[in-house]
Amino acid sequence: MNVMEAVDTVRHRFALAGNTAKIPNRLGEVFTATLVDGGVQVDNLGPPSGPSSFIPWAAFQEAVCVLIRNDGRAKRGDAMQVRLGGAELPLDSVEGHVALVVYGYKVGDWVFRRIVPIDAILIWAGVCEAAPTELILRDTA
Repeated sequence: MNVMEAVDTVRHRFALAGNTAKIPNRLGEVFTATLVDGGVQVDNLGPPSGPSSFIPWAAFQEAVCVLIRNDGRAKRGDAMQVRLGGAELPLDSVEGHVALVVYGYKVGDWVFRRIVPIDAILIWAGVCEAAPTELILRDTA
């Protein structure tokens, strides 16, 4: 699977769900995600119509990109009370890579945490599988 196929798969899954879906995260908590122009709007990252609740397609593309570069699996990364580039948020983790490439954070910055909805949507759409601290790209070919 390449990055464009991954986005197409996510879009298709949303289309099947009527463009809005209740998606479980890894803890079993459910959030609402809606397909919008340019990406996905979620209700678990601040106000549902706020700028932090919008996840652009580039975030999903770069998440898949870092997975491909790491032979199909990468650490999720954890932006909770750590800085970008540190042991808990390395640049080759999904969260670290997306923060650096998509959102423009610099090494040493505190990062706004977006891994929960990105991870959950990729798993829900069938693009990825979950491992305890990793995200694994599925071979859907």
